[in-house]
Amino acid sequence: MTVGILTHPQHRNYGGILQCYALSIFLIKKGYNPIVFSRTIDKPFFLKRWILNVLSALHIPRYYHPETIDRTVRMRPFAEKYLKRTDTICSQRAMKKVCRKYGMNVVIVGSDQVWRADFALSYGYNYFLDFVPNGIKKIAYAASFGLSEWQYTDEQTERIKNLLKDFRAVSVREEDAVGLCRANLNIEVCQVLDPTLLLSAEDYDTVCSNRLIDDPYVFVYWLGDKNEMNKLIFPYIQVQMKVVIINLRDDVEQVSIEDWLSYIKYANCVLTDSFHGCVFSLIYHRPFKVFENNMGGNGRTQSLLRQLGADCNDSLTLSDQGFSEIQNKINILRDRSMSFIDHCLDN
Repeated sequence: MTVGILTHPQHRNYGGILQCYALSIFLIKKGYNPIVFSRTIDKPFFLKRWILNVLSALHIPRYYHPETIDRTVRMRPFAEKYLKRTDTICSQRAMKKVCRKYGMNVVIVGSDQVWRADFALSYGYNYFLDFVPNGIKKIAYAASFGLSEWQYTDEQTERIKNLLKDFRAVSVREEDAVGLCRANLNIEVCQVLDPTLLLSAEDYDTVCSNRLIDDPYVFVYWLGDKNEMNKLIFPYIQVQMKVVIINLRDDVEQVSIEDWLSYIKYANCVLTDSFHGCVFSLIYHRPFKVFENNMGGNGRTQSLLRQLGADCNDSLTLSDQGFSEIQNKINILRDRSMSFIDHCLDN
């Protein structure tokens, strides 16, 4: 059975790439053939794109922007190596042909913030699977609205309601999303784990780099403002320990996915404002501290920690026993999440 996966583009965010990888690996282990939609933002017609590329190559000031040179080039080989993907899809019209072309039996939308309004609507209603032909199952797995407040207009909400009626099943990642679906879409949905938690530390060890730093170190993974980061993390930095910082807003080339995993796995502690920074600290049983992200969406981290009975204020002092108890809860929630997928695909 071929299963299409529609999620965020796989080139700019460590957690976003790894959640897609995790869902793909889970499906492969179950005997399915996952294919990821290579959906990109809608582009102008071919001739216009060609002209713009030529103007950029000629360094015409209006069209040449060297400051935007890709900083995520080291992330891409991971997706190219481990994800089976469709040809690049640059329009809503082209999406309609893809399911048949690749022989898809099921399409899963998720995980991550695929239903965050400012992201989703830039692709029309593709992220509510408006393009999927009749006879192909539609499933939402661990979809997230990103924010705790409803962001869609009444007209958009009605369109989404009608599209979700054709879904085999709908699940979301955060408890806030359960309430948003109930209040705005009049549907009851399941809460499941982010796909990254469907795999174990041993699964990630197969792609994780060897230890990169011999000395003890603190790993900082930050999505928000760098000045805010420096102010918040300062009290937690021990003078005698090295500090490794990855900030997605830095104008520097980012490390590979494999190295990012290694930095978390071997860190003495992790300081982060990232949901997936928290997730992989839990997977690798690393002491961590989660800070509020000034870009919003902090509910996703708090939702996960509440599910696990963990307190982010005490997470830097978690013992082996504390991590063992959290792992037991992850295992229970993982079984439920796997059962959701199994039920959707087997029926």
